[in-house]
Amino acid sequence: MPSKWATVKTAGDNVKKRVSTWPQKVSDVAKGEFHVNGDNNTIQETSSTADDKAYHQNAVVVAYLLVQHIMGAAQSTGYGNGPVKINVDPNSIKVILRVEEEGASQSCSVDSVSVVLESSTGTQRSIFYSLGEVLLILFSRHETITPQCRTTLLSRQESLNERREGANCAADTFDSFQDTMQRALLFLDLEEGGGDTMMDDLYNLPEKRERTTMTPSTFSTICANYPTLPMSVCRLIADVMEGTNGGVALTKTSFTSLEEVLEDLKRMMFEPNVFLHNPSDPKIDFGSRLYGREEETSTILSVVDGISSGQGSGALEIISVHGYSGSGKSFLVNQIGRYLSTKGWIFLEGKFDRMRQSNAPISVMMSAFENYFVTLESIKCWGGSDDLSYCYKVANKITEALGPDGIDSLSRVIPSLNRLVGIEVTDNDRDGNHQSNIVRMGEESTMYEQRIEYLLCALVDAILSVGRPILLLYDANTKWEGLVESQFLQKLLKHIADRASSREHLLFIECCGKKESEGLDTSTIASHDSVNVSRIDIGEFSKPALNDAISYALRLPPRVTAPLSEIIHIKTMGNIMFVIEFMKSLEKSNMLTYNLSERQWVWDTDIVPLQRISDSVAGLLMSKLLNLNKSVLDCLIMASCFGSQINMPIMELLDGLRGVTNIGTNLDIGVEEGILEKAGPLYMFSHNSLQRTVYEITPQNIRNQLHLDIGSTLISKSASAPQEVIEELFSVALSHINKSLPNGENGQPNEINLSPSQRGVFAKLNLKAGQKAISNSADFALAKFHLNAGMAFLPEQCWHDQYDLAFNLHIEYANVLLVQREYEELDTHCKVLLLKARCVEDQIKIHELLIAYLFRSGKFPEALEHVRSVLDTLGFPLPTTVDKDTVRAVLEALRNAASGFTPEQMRTFPLMTEEVPKQAMKIMGSVPILLTFSSPTFAAMIACQMTQLSIQHGLCAESAVAFGNLGFAINSVLQDFNCGYAMGNLGLAIFQRFKSNTLILKTYLPIFGFLKSWKEPLQSCSEGLCYAVHEGSLAGDRGSVFLAKAVLNRHLLVNGCKLSELRMKQESLCREMMYNKQEKKFGAFFYQSLGDLYTILSLIGEPDDRVASIFISREECEKALLENYSSTKNTSVLQLFYYHRFIQSFAVRDFETALNYCEEYDKLGSGIIARITDVATVFFSGVIGFVLARKTKQDGMLDIGEHRRMQLQMWADHGSKWNAENKALLLQAEKYYTTGNLDQAKASYEASVKSAREHKFINEEALAYELYGIFRVETGHLDNGKELLRKAQSLYAEWGAMKKASEVFPLILDILPNTDILGNVSHAVSQRVEPDKVLQTVSDSTQY
Repeated sequence: MPSKWATVKTAGDNVKKRVSTWPQKVSDVAKGEFHVNGDNNTIQETSSTADDKAYHQNAVVVAYLLVQHIMGAAQSTGYGNGPVKINVDPNSIKVILRVEEEGASQSCSVDSVSVVLESSTGTQRSIFYSLGEVLLILFSRHETITPQCRTTLLSRQESLNERREGANCAADTFDSFQDTMQRALLFLDLEEGGGDTMMDDLYNLPEKRERTTMTPSTFSTICANYPTLPMSVCRLIADVMEGTNGGVALTKTSFTSLEEVLEDLKRMMFEPNVFLHNPSDPKIDFGSRLYGREEETSTILSVVDGISSGQGSGALEIISVHGYSGSGKSFLVNQIGRYLSTKGWIFLEGKFDRMRQSNAPISVMMSAFENYFVTLESIKCWGGSDDLSYCYKVANKITEALGPDGIDSLSRVIPSLNRLVGIEVTDNDRDGNHQSNIVRMGEESTMYEQRIEYLLCALVDAILSVGRPILLLYDANTKWEGLVESQFLQKLLKHIADRASSREHLLFIECCGKKESEGLDTSTIASHDSVNVSRIDIGEFSKPALNDAISYALRLPPRVTAPLSEIIHIKTMGNIMFVIEFMKSLEKSNMLTYNLSERQWVWDTDIVPLQRISDSVAGLLMSKLLNLNKSVLDCLIMASCFGSQINMPIMELLDGLRGVTNIGTNLDIGVEEGILEKAGPLYMFSHNSLQRTVYEITPQNIRNQLHLDIGSTLISKSASAPQEVIEELFSVALSHINKSLPNGENGQPNEINLSPSQRGVFAKLNLKAGQKAISNSADFALAKFHLNAGMAFLPEQCWHDQYDLAFNLHIEYANVLLVQREYEELDTHCKVLLLKARCVEDQIKIHELLIAYLFRSGKFPEALEHVRSVLDTLGFPLPTTVDKDTVRAVLEALRNAASGFTPEQMRTFPLMTEEVPKQAMKIMGSVPILLTFSSPTFAAMIACQMTQLSIQHGLCAESAVAFGNLGFAINSVLQDFNCGYAMGNLGLAIFQRFKSNTLILKTYLPIFGFLKSWKEPLQSCSEGLCYAVHEGSLAGDRGSVFLAKAVLNRHLLVNGCKLSELRMKQESLCREMMYNKQEKKFGAFFYQSLGDLYTILSLIGEPDDRVASIFISREECEKALLENYSSTKNTSVLQLFYYHRFIQSFAVRDFETALNYCEEYDKLGSGIIARITDVATVFFSGVIGFVLARKTKQDGMLDIGEHRRMQLQMWADHGSKWNAENKALLLQAEKYYTTGNLDQAKASYEASVKSAREHKFINEEALAYELYGIFRVETGHLDNGKELLRKAQSLYAEWGAMKKASEVFPLILDILPNTDILGNVSHAVSQRVEPDKVLQTVSDSTQY
């Protein structure tokens, strides 16, 4: 252990833990002294040597504990209440040390100081003065108090005593000879390990001292005699010596209680660089500290702890931080983010910029994740092995989730992503969906936006699944203006909440204004059962918090700064921006000065209140700005036109514009004034309010001209700009040119005079910029900004002189309105545009947008009329009457025409080259899959028309959709399954030729959802649908994805997928549909999918409560389905309603009810196996027919069973043996049992069980065992029946149908006629006896 206190490496750790008000992590965040890569948070060096600093810090701890113990001992013995004299036993003062060893190093920390006080007689001295001398000896490090110094101090003490008596102050005395306490310190014992004492070299003071007349103040005397002591220590000792316990200070800064002494020592102990050591620069410095936000910090860190430890709620944590501008909300979260960066977290920030052209959340989030990948690049350079492993895992997860095409797409908007995963971005897109030179229109644009959204969600999932926690800050500070802006962020957060692997590793914090309307609407997110939303309101500083901040800024104890803080709080109402600016104004007006002799800040509390201050942030900042030199202010005004961030290489190109010169120098002055901050070549306004205030100094019309001048100058000087900023330069220049347009506020006229040629150039630049924003980044908000500006720049005679430019701007703008779902404006815009269109080709483009909008709005009849109208215009009209007979006739003709084609021929079939048929195919190809279910006859006719065009004019990408839907129509209407299957294969061959993933779901869904199952295993059909769903999601075809997922999940139910997994998939689908409820075309399909979910719950036996709390109840869902059918007459809606009721009734063996629902189901359909739901109804109704034929002897039941058996047998013989064999065998067994052929029945049951097992239908294997077991029990083979039912129960449980599994054994109550048996078994079941024991009851009863 070190022999001297001065060499102790850490002192007072245990004491700090005991006396700290807040946990250490909260204090660390407040201090802001943690080191983050790239930060420069080095602590200022003081004039003291390192040895002195260590000694003084240790001395503070000893002093703190000594004062604390004296207070406690005096109170416990009743001393200190009067003129009682106190002795200190020299042997009783001990310092208890704690030694900790790590490897070869040792550290020692003070644990406690103890002292025993006794009453004695003798000369009385003030406890404060006596304590002051002890502290002086302690801090002066073994130096002797000279007689002259001590005489001066005692003279000052006598003078104060006289003042105290004159003021009738009660003097609290410390009855002890000072030498006693000094000697006591000589016996400080280092109990742990022995060694020399700290005070070994202290002198022995003479026992008697002469008192002389007081000359200088106590502070100046100590400073003069102890020049090596820090000023703060001199001030502390002087104020202690001059203190009194009477509650009235004898000087402005003297102590009035020992509690105050403790508080000062505590601050020195916790913040030695601020309150103990001498500063190297005595400027007013609020530093990087976080003031007065301990409670808010603690709240956020408690959430952080839950995420870090994995012991939290497991929900997605969202914190919404609200506060007025300048309240410090952004600084609070940034400080916490920087702190967490040192604890293994990753801190990302997406910041709103008022001057940015696009602030759509998707754009801001992309910017945040661009910074994430830049951070990972740094981690790869300087990180340890764990960091490198993390980067490797993230790269693998992203590659796995997105694939090459997805990475290629996202790398265009998040360039650093490519550098992490190492996949080169190419201009030639693999599937043709995002080539930069393709202008997307209509539904393609919508899909492209949805593609980027999906990829961003998948990217977030991949990153969060690695497990490293992320704090994502969305610094909005604005009111959401549009629908789309908030919806994406809400959907992203809900998407994360749906996935446990993602939500458990993210903390999302949003900073926004004080009003309820500002920021993200969290009400819809909060309703999610896996989301916790907290709100923190950041108010203005309280008086104690403000005093704390001023105390740190001036490096003075709070008790000293309290009077000043009181005045400043009244003046500023606690707004920290006001506070900082007001204190700077005090300094400039010399009301707050640094006294070199006292080495501290001083002020006159009588004069400070005279300083005026504005009553608003803007007024305060304006006053500050107007005091700047004109050249600096002009430069700042120009800089403010760029927004919150300025790139110096671009700004320098403006040197000389409007007389603004020396830009770099002037911006640096802005940094010195605290208006700007600097990071490399970037300058940033220190707060949004500053940028806004500077920007608004100039009147609007002059500002518009300034923007135009800036933009024009940048373009003219682009040749001299650095190559790395060229692209940014043109973007910035165009942004300035656009901002020169009047915004229409207050009826402001257009005062910018431009020639028609200038207007044409600016309009064309904006058109290109808008198209680029869509093609490269799917930033439709940015595109809208440019297109709006482009239309505003168009000359008056544009439709006559520059038609192409005018039309392209307007059609692109209409396209953006479609994507952003601004349908009302779109409708008006397109109607006007139709009047301007010169040719049919342009009119078709407009109609294409209108058709897409009408379908998306759920206005199917109007959309179909537009389709008819366009096809008529193109010369490919649909039949006037589209009914079943017409469709049948056309289908039969096409079947004959297309049946001779083979997939090989489709791979070499001539391509469609004529533009008019291409346009017709594109229009018909835009019809959503949903039409197949809502208007099957019209959908069939569309498929026929598309197929005819493909055969007559050649193939295009949409031809794959045509043949796929033709096959489905042939199946449904003509019941020619082989031909339908063949048409599906033709469609797949065409798709493989074009590989247009935007059409993959429209092609794959009818083929793998309905055609392939006729010939191929259902499991492989599900795999095909899974692939299509994945690729369709990557393509952005969200509408088709939802429908395909619904069909896929119905496949999985029939296939025997684990119900627990299927339940999660189905709930996830319902959530996705709910999140996209603005897509009205999904309304009915949402209720159908929710009905599927409730059906799954019935099989599992799970109560409806949780699902009902998320969505709506089962009853409300069914009511909504019936209402939808009533209004639309869409038979598929009602058919699925009966399907759900049928499955649920069958599962509980309510066979008669189930059969009734099946009959209603068949009436609405064809009664054939055309869809996956038909498989279940045919199979289960066959079982019901045979069971009821045996049980009830009803007429026609046997015929029903036989008819269903023959349907399945035909499917097994001519279609798919894999899918149908076990079903046909089970119905055959039921038929044999019903007709009395028991041996054949037994063989067929066993064959059905074997077939179901081999073909991996666990649900149907369970059903076969159940029916087989019932057969054996009913025919008197109880033991064998018992084993078979046990097997059925096990398989049902393995499948996940727990309710069904629990009901297997009670079936015996319905099987055996013996009343005694029934009674025994009923009693066993009622007592919740295990199933095996129930069976034993049956066995025992039958043996009896």
